[in-house]
Amino acid sequence: MSTEKYEVLLRMRAIELLAYWEGRLVTNRLMSWFGISRQQASADIRRYVDSYNPGALVHSPAVKSYIPSDTFTPILTTGHINEYLDLLVAFGDRSESSVFQSESMFVSVQIPDRAVKPEVVRELLKACRTRTSLRISYASMSNPSPHERLISPHSLVCSGYRWHVRAYCHTRRDFRDFLLSRMWSVPVHSSVESPPIANDTDWFTEVEVSAIPNPCLDDAQKRLIEMDYCMTDGVLRIRSKIALLHYTLQRYQIGVRNEDRADAKSFPIILDNDSRCKVDKSLFCGAAFD
Repeated sequence: MSTEKYEVLLRMRAIELLAYWEGRLVTNRLMSWFGISRQQASADIRRYVDSYNPGALVHSPAVKSYIPSDTFTPILTTGHINEYLDLLVAFGDRSESSVFQSESMFVSVQIPDRAVKPEVVRELLKACRTRTSLRISYASMSNPSPHERLISPHSLVCSGYRWHVRAYCHTRRDFRDFLLSRMWSVPVHSSVESPPIANDTDWFTEVEVSAIPNPCLDDAQKRLIEMDYCMTDGVLRIRSKIALLHYTLQRYQIGVRNEDRADAKSFPIILDNDSRCKVDKSLFCGAAFD
């Protein structure tokens, strides 16, 4: 496949993923990601609708963007949310289409495909943009039977393994995390007023923690760990929103409990004593989701 054809296919896939998961498509997104003109972005959308997936998108004057038609079905992608995540990671802060280049010598470990419905993602994104509330049918480990919850979402988060929405829970009267895979039906708009996002202090407050090689390792192993994590003077300093610290520690596989220190194979790095004092005790039980 020529470079030109490959780049066209990348743009077609991006159009499909944005339309499928976000429920709308604006030319500015394509212009920014691929470094193309508005005219080219519009032409690409027409090409997708005319040549790749006829009738899949329609222009909506109400939202000033293209939206999926009632018969829309992805044909260039599989419908797994991991593809949407890969798109956001690749193009979130740069426009080089080369990051999608597929080479036989590069592989990645597939993260689990969660039961996340595009219809759910669309409504959550819409509520985040418009600062409105939603009624959801939700199941949790503490209450595994589907039940109604009223939430006011403000951000979607991917921890690297699964997706959740950060939202104010009107039942518990607090900001909490709700797994998208545990929402049993499409969220329904509610007229209940959303509280100010600024009230979510854990979201807007950052904390710095320091991790060190597990003391149970020998000196040679500690040096390897320092190299692995690009430590400075034997310390890895990490800044994170308090609301996301639990997931950050999980991604780094950082030990936080006393028993983690004794398991150097599973936890080659651990929080130092000062950082342990900063970390909320709730992190030690791993109960971050509602």
